[in-house]
Amino acid sequence: MAPLRVPKEPLMAVTLEVNTDLPRITIAPINAAADSQGSIHDDEKAREMGFRGGFVGGSTILAYMSRLMHENFGRVWVETGTLNGRLRRPVYEGGDVTVEGTIIETPSDANGGRVTVELQVVTDEGEIGAIGSATCIPA
Repeated sequence: MAPLRVPKEPLMAVTLEVNTDLPRITIAPINAAADSQGSIHDDEKAREMGFRGGFVGGSTILAYMSRLMHENFGRVWVETGTLNGRLRRPVYEGGDVTVEGTIIETPSDANGGRVTVELQVVTDEGEIGAIGSATCIPA
């Protein structure tokens, strides 16, 4: 397996002002645990439990939030970033999700020079699948 390449510069330019929305990203979710028979990720078991199919794994959904931060802040996200997330609704394979972020705090001496971003993962049906916040020390 090839080593992970982390760009030094962000892939997108970010304006560090409160209430600034980061450029959204759209992702086709993948249920990497679909073969986990008997779990909530298994289509058959999930349907038995009243859901429309197997859930995309929570760690995958949180990784989508991390991807938005990485695309906007580059290497400093990898080196200084923190992420807190909470899963709200099931996310299923087969539709798209949009990851959104809004700057809610800009770097200052009081917060150690960190920018804080409020994040959410929205399904193609308009439901919020996950919420979270992330911080990093921008370059």
